[in-house]
Amino acid sequence: MRLRWLLFSTFLWWLFCVSATADGSSVTLVATTVQNIPVKIIRVNMNDENVKVTGMLAKQRRGRTEPLASMVARARPTAAVTGTFFGTRNYLPVGDIVIEGKMVHFGGIGTALCVTPDNQVEFVDVKRNRREDWSAYDFVIRSGPRLVTAGKIGVDPRAEGFRDRNLLRPAWRLAVGLTRDNHLLFVATRKRVTLSQMAMVMHRLGCVDAINLDAGSSTGMYYRGKILMNPLRRLTNLVLIYEQREYYERRKYSILPVRIR
Repeated sequence: MRLRWLLFSTFLWWLFCVSATADGSSVTLVATTVQNIPVKIIRVNMNDENVKVTGMLAKQRRGRTEPLASMVARARPTAAVTGTFFGTRNYLPVGDIVIEGKMVHFGGIGTALCVTPDNQVEFVDVKRNRREDWSAYDFVIRSGPRLVTAGKIGVDPRAEGFRDRNLLRPAWRLAVGLTRDNHLLFVATRKRVTLSQMAMVMHRLGCVDAINLDAGSSTGMYYRGKILMNPLRRLTNLVLIYEQREYYERRKYSILPVRIR
């Protein structure tokens, strides 16, 4: 029975990939089950030059918070998910954030999701508290820990500077990974799972690299006008996905942090 369900879930994922390619959409959504874990997946085709993946800060400043609904109403992206962790007292992100090629926050912890101006994606490991030169990238968000590296599962939070024991407990999860065909997968679940279980999910979905994003009570996912997962708290930062770069250009001055506008 278990094997039959695994084959069925694999078939559903294959069917989703085929249908997404067939209808020409570069940003697509599917709800399925992987490793017996129900997930929602936003798939982003980074081979499409019109796609734009970027970020935003709450109220366009560091150290501020804002409801998810308010942030997406201002940004009007195709899709959005919660970004990196933040302090619950000072509301500062724990990881670096680069928007439009400019550093808007130095956090110093985690592995970085990096996107170049021509939509090439890299996951870059950086030593704790080291200032990295991000000038080659349009967007960077540093989170973690790593879930998949070069096609292999591996989770080591302490090596990346994460000390909070709560991170190791089963919780709602959100992760981002890259497939061999240059597609980004943003994957969320409200089943309480461990980091290792989430790593298995990302590996099963074909990610060659993947990192954990902020989740738990911060879990947020938005897609084409609907909030699919509403956080239980206000957020400090988001990852934004636009299917049409031109639309982002028209909205960006209501999104960009004040210090780089």
